[in-house]
Amino acid sequence: MSNAEVAERKTPHSTHVTLRRVLISLIIPTTAMYAMVNGIQQVLVPAQVEAIDAADKVGSLALLTTFAAIGTLVGIPFGGALSDRTRSRYGRRAPWIVVLSGISGVLMIAMAVSPNLLVLGIVYSVLWLVLNMYLGPLFAILPDRVPEDRRGLASSIVALGTPLGVFVGVQIASRAGAFWGYAVLAIVLFVSSLVLVLSVRETSTLDIVRERNVRIQRPSVWSFFEAFRSRDYTLAFTSRFALFLSYYTVSGYLYYTMSDYIGMENLPGENVAVAVSTLSTISVVAWILVATLFGWLADRLDRRKLFVGISAIGLACSMLIPIFVPTWTGMVIYSVFLGISIGTYFAVDLAVMSLVLPNKETVGRDFGILSVATGLPLTMSGALAAALITYFGGYAALYAFGVIASLISGVTILFIKSIR
Repeated sequence: MSNAEVAERKTPHSTHVTLRRVLISLIIPTTAMYAMVNGIQQVLVPAQVEAIDAADKVGSLALLTTFAAIGTLVGIPFGGALSDRTRSRYGRRAPWIVVLSGISGVLMIAMAVSPNLLVLGIVYSVLWLVLNMYLGPLFAILPDRVPEDRRGLASSIVALGTPLGVFVGVQIASRAGAFWGYAVLAIVLFVSSLVLVLSVRETSTLDIVRERNVRIQRPSVWSFFEAFRSRDYTLAFTSRFALFLSYYTVSGYLYYTMSDYIGMENLPGENVAVAVSTLSTISVVAWILVATLFGWLADRLDRRKLFVGISAIGLACSMLIPIFVPTWTGMVIYSVFLGISIGTYFAVDLAVMSLVLPNKETVGRDFGILSVATGLPLTMSGALAAALITYFGGYAALYAFGVIASLISGVTILFIKSIR
């Protein structure tokens, strides 16, 4: 079968939408979502906190991200579970994707005009709950619509949305200013969500209610987490959690790393926001260069687990650089290797996660729970980073923790038996 024929293969649950259209439509809101997350996390909130409370900015940022962690903990699986059980003429995922992206946009505008840390913290926490609920139905589209034998290809293509999102989000946040940074990211997310649901229309699920209403039962609290009975699912969750804890704990404090560890006087133009933007751009370029290649190679070799292990070890090695070379040049080199390592991981991440799902009837919920292993480290990283910086040796301790967590991720993934 030629590449063109593969690309045109019809996806499950649709006789009208090709695989190519699914992947193109999915990468757009994925890019927008990661742009929002990274624009907020890396630039907008740190700058806003510094403007409000410069004397205690590290502790204040940690407090805000700790509160937001609660939303991440419940948001993704809850959103995925709701979409699993939704029956409408527009399908299961589409209604939630549109509504939740709109609510997220409104909350971002509210963050932009927050007058103090209390209001900012409350809106930030609610936004993270809603945004993570949005991720549940969004991520469920891949196992819903992509055949298993093409998920390596799909993973590597959709994964490009992550570095593109990092690049777009940081650029917008760094250059558009506080209010317009939030506003532009909000508009981009909502419009891209509309593009997705209109381009990849779901069929009505109302008939599923009539055919299967006797099987729809109210789940118990414990059954919500029944996927963890699967050993491979649990190992995949643990490995993913450790890797993203390493990545987000370090990257979430890149703004303060540049200003306080490297020093503003050592940065190009003595501009922290531009320095962060430059390093993010370097990482994104390296990321994109390797992502598609390694996704394709992992498919050909059928060794997705191996590539996760390689990326985790590479991430650990990259985080040694700022410890031993705490200069602007060292940070540039670090950014190159960081991009290569995390790009390798994202090339196979979605494929690995989709292949350990134990139950096809609860794809949204179980994929959403796996996504908590991404979102929870993002929001708890602030408190952890603050503790490391304040009590355990400063920014060198921050990067040392990143090394250890990355190695744990790489070792854990090797024990999964159902994936080579």
